[in-house]
Amino acid sequence: MSSDLELSRSFSSNGWIIRYGIFGAEKSHNQTVVFVHGTPWSSAVFKPLAKALLSTGGYRVVLYDLAGYGQSQDFTEASLTQDGELFVGDTSVRTQASILAALLQHIQLDQNEHPAVVAHDIAGTIAIRASLLHGCEYRSLLLLATNAVLPWGDGFYKLARSEAKIFLQLPSNIFEAVVRAVIRSASHAPKEFSHVWEDILAEPWVDADSSIAGAKQNSFVRQIAQANDADVAEMLDQTPYENITCPVKIMWGEQDEWIPREKLERLAGLLKDSFKEFVVVPDAGHLVMIDQPERVAIETFDWLRKN
Repeated sequence: MSSDLELSRSFSSNGWIIRYGIFGAEKSHNQTVVFVHGTPWSSAVFKPLAKALLSTGGYRVVLYDLAGYGQSQDFTEASLTQDGELFVGDTSVRTQASILAALLQHIQLDQNEHPAVVAHDIAGTIAIRASLLHGCEYRSLLLLATNAVLPWGDGFYKLARSEAKIFLQLPSNIFEAVVRAVIRSASHAPKEFSHVWEDILAEPWVDADSSIAGAKQNSFVRQIAQANDADVAEMLDQTPYENITCPVKIMWGEQDEWIPREKLERLAGLLKDSFKEFVVVPDAGHLVMIDQPERVAIETFDWLRKN
């Protein structure tokens, strides 16, 4: 097991070079757990929880960065699709779900072994879409602070989507301040949020080198601008969420100011018989796994053990 859980492997899908890592003994594990991060994060948010699982010796863990996030920001040479005049590359939920399905196939988790999936934020929608529209089968699904109902996005995200050109033109120092403010706002205590975590989560989007900073700024704005309500509407219209066949648990930080509890309760209702548990975590914001790592680890262990 790598102490830092480096994403040392890669594969190509939908025009992107996706970085991923597989950790833990392949033959001795009880089950494989695939972690899918949300926006604007990276697989780093799940590393403490992944290490906790691996320390038991009973799990194999898969971590990866979504297309356009973290270390998965490179394209394959023949796939530079242009999104209007602003962006190269597609980071929409539609594309991310296709990539998740391709990743599970690539590492042969689409055959006899069905993985447990742990998904945060937008990744819950990605995992649901991969199941409903791409036929992915999961052993279980743990959703952390997920919005898979409409409408999508809070005030900042709606503004960034509607005014993408303005956000692309922000001076780098002002843009970095925006990114860091967004990150801190995902904690239940923004003023006390760890500077170490803030730097880790900001690193994919900001850089002191001006030759790199512009590309990172473009990547940050792109993933917001391409978060399309239509990808969720298509799922709701075509395939009811009750068609999810695996058991589903939902966790939500009680001080989450990004996604209100009402949206997760609506999601639970749409899942019907698949929905099994709803856990509210006190003293936690949207980054529930960072605000309350011990509680989230306990809830995750309990869930995986039962399923």
